[in-house]
Amino acid sequence: MLWDSGGTLVRLLRWAMAGAALVLLGLVATISAGCDGDGEPGAPGSPTDAEAAGAGGTTTPTDAASAATTTPTEGITPGGGAAGAACSLGPMAAFPTGRTSAGAITSEGRERTFQLYVPPSYDGTREIALVLNFHGLGSNGAEQQFYSGLVPVAEREGFLVVSPDGINRSWLLTPGVNDITFTRDLVAGIAEFACVDLDRVYATGISNGGFMSAALACFAGDLVAAVAPVAGMTAAGNLCGDPVPFIEFHGTDDRVVPYEPGIVAPTGGSFAGVPALMEAWAEFNGCEGEPREEPVGESVVFREYLGCKAPTGHYVVKGGGHTWPGAVAVDRLGVTTREISATEIAWAFFEANPRK
Repeated sequence: MLWDSGGTLVRLLRWAMAGAALVLLGLVATISAGCDGDGEPGAPGSPTDAEAAGAGGTTTPTDAASAATTTPTEGITPGGGAAGAACSLGPMAAFPTGRTSAGAITSEGRERTFQLYVPPSYDGTREIALVLNFHGLGSNGAEQQFYSGLVPVAEREGFLVVSPDGINRSWLLTPGVNDITFTRDLVAGIAEFACVDLDRVYATGISNGGFMSAALACFAGDLVAAVAPVAGMTAAGNLCGDPVPFIEFHGTDDRVVPYEPGIVAPTGGSFAGVPALMEAWAEFNGCEGEPREEPVGESVVFREYLGCKAPTGHYVVKGGGHTWPGAVAVDRLGVTTREISATEIAWAFFEANPRK
């Protein structure tokens, strides 16, 4: 059993994420050193009540140009429906198009902050997809917004990207903080300003953020239509809801969240390994038989599970480190492959898997 109701998930997350902290701080320093003056990054660098639901946060823009005059839109009921359905909210004064702006919501009595990118094509007349983009342990939303490379893809393809900030720069690890509820509040808050297509809300993230996006697939499958964690994930199990489209990217030489079963340094916590966790997701998503393997480069193999109720797959990066495929290389975290782009693949996967 990879998961039980007695706290296995919480222990697993704490072991893995505490082990990742020292290494990821190096990534944070690298990214932070390249931020420019207007707040746009210029260089790279368990839930306490996991089944709790509901939205009720209030949203406040913190962008300097609009914070003084803009208040949340009232009386808006976000709707799902067909991709690109008509909408009547109009342009967002609080979050200008073609740029990333800072914002904040109130969730569970706390102010929670985020970075929201709105593509130039958004005019408030059509529903738009939203990608939740979770940072790793010790990082923040601004750094992840840049490191993931999602903004250029969002500009080209026309979707929203929100990179929230975790309490204590972490996800799922702070006692008394329910990050699942926060994510629900965040989506609802953004939907007060933007025509969010609730059938096209997706999640990705790296390391601790990968754990977070996988946890959403389990505990908030009604919120996210598909997920694509990078270099970190939880297992699926008997506490999860319905099948959710799921792909994961992981390097075989990851020294932070190991690919094979082993110890997460430096805490000494046990880790089941990526193959076992992917098997758990394949079982949860109703897949049958052995996975099919397809080379997609000299060092990358796509392992596709078959006969699934929801598409399930895994990109094995041979020799890859604790890194985001296709992103800016950070040597201390190991090899970053250039053979694939996790960002491009994740978006193609999301686009193919709206909620049905």
